[in-house]
Amino acid sequence: MSVQIEQLAKDLETAIAERRTWATHTLAGWIRYNSVLGQEAPAQEYIAKVYENLGLEVKRVPINIQEIAGHPGASPVDWSYENRYNVVGIHEPGEKQGKTLAFNGHVDVVSAEPMRLWTLPPFEPDMLLKEENGEDWMSARGAGDMKGGNVCALWALVALRDLGYVPASQVQFQSVIEEECTGNGALTMVEEGYTADACIIPEPFGETILTHQVGVMWFQTRVLGRTTHVQTAGEGENAIEKTYVLIKALRELEKELNAPENIHPAYKNVPHPINLNVGVIRGGDWASTVAGECVTRFRLALFPGQSLKDLRAKVEACIHRAAMSDPFLKEFPPKVEYVGFQAEGATFDPKSALGEALAKAHKDVHGAPPKEYISTATTDVRMFNLYSNCPATCYGPVARNIHGVDEKVSIDSMQRVAHVFARFIAEWCGVRRVKGEE
Repeated sequence: MSVQIEQLAKDLETAIAERRTWATHTLAGWIRYNSVLGQEAPAQEYIAKVYENLGLEVKRVPINIQEIAGHPGASPVDWSYENRYNVVGIHEPGEKQGKTLAFNGHVDVVSAEPMRLWTLPPFEPDMLLKEENGEDWMSARGAGDMKGGNVCALWALVALRDLGYVPASQVQFQSVIEEECTGNGALTMVEEGYTADACIIPEPFGETILTHQVGVMWFQTRVLGRTTHVQTAGEGENAIEKTYVLIKALRELEKELNAPENIHPAYKNVPHPINLNVGVIRGGDWASTVAGECVTRFRLALFPGQSLKDLRAKVEACIHRAAMSDPFLKEFPPKVEYVGFQAEGATFDPKSALGEALAKAHKDVHGAPPKEYISTATTDVRMFNLYSNCPATCYGPVARNIHGVDEKVSIDSMQRVAHVFARFIAEWCGVRRVKGEE
């Protein structure tokens, strides 16, 4: 550690603590924008303004689905990209001295419905909740997943500046869309050249370093029935009820994929790592008419190194077998369609330069090395590790109930993560004195 960085490290904890109110206000303002799929623009403009106020160069990066459609990391969609874009704030140091860095985080959130189940309104995050351990938590949709983590990176930059320092190399702060459904936002950043010598994604994984994540495949089944008036329901075939045949068969496939002999070595001690979810079902169009069509969307995982092509073949074979066992479905076979996530699994080497540097920054703050995290979900890490020369991992704050009711993020954990990030920036990028403060 250089004398300059050693002196800086002594002051960082105080500087981070003094910016706590700024960080919570910035997070609260961002959370108020319900940035679900297709409605991200207001939240993106909010963070663009934050970037501008910090003196960062701001760029808006649209997603051109036609240009990335043939890419192995791209996912097919059935929605529009009009007025939807990524935003990046760039710190340019002038003369580069250290290694470059990108913080990448998603702005999109999942639906908070049904909102009546929430203890506090999910988009009014003014109140901090005091937990039993005395820590402050902010409860809101997107607080944990993952606007809180994104704010941690900016918190680190602001604290460094308060001490009269700036990173001595380029640092990008990427706010991307569609992490929750495709990854096409992060893929666009990679394809447009927004990479660096390392990338950190502040997902809410409890101050751990991600080493493995599963892939995710979205698919839907389209089942046709035979409509009739409910008074002669016995003469019809209900498409919704016929879908149960397929769900039951897919649950058997899920069991097969989780059989001990099929488990990836890294997941041997992870309970039930491959999960099938029946996420959306749309069937019928009238309560007194036997349903004539049912479209059901599913999510299914796969291990790192496994092929999406092979998993598609297994799903299609499973659906075919189930249809052949039912006289009506045999005559009118269901269709399998792919929309959304077609994501491969990915890994990260914690012994890499990025992994060791991040672990050191964590140990400097906590006094002990970080734990490693093996995820049964996917993140945008794969876009960097699989499709670019930019190594990436996740490291972010403690959160609870992400995608669920009363989602919340620990402000105390955010503060610790910001401290780790500031130390990491100082070592990885180097720092220099702000002009006039030498």
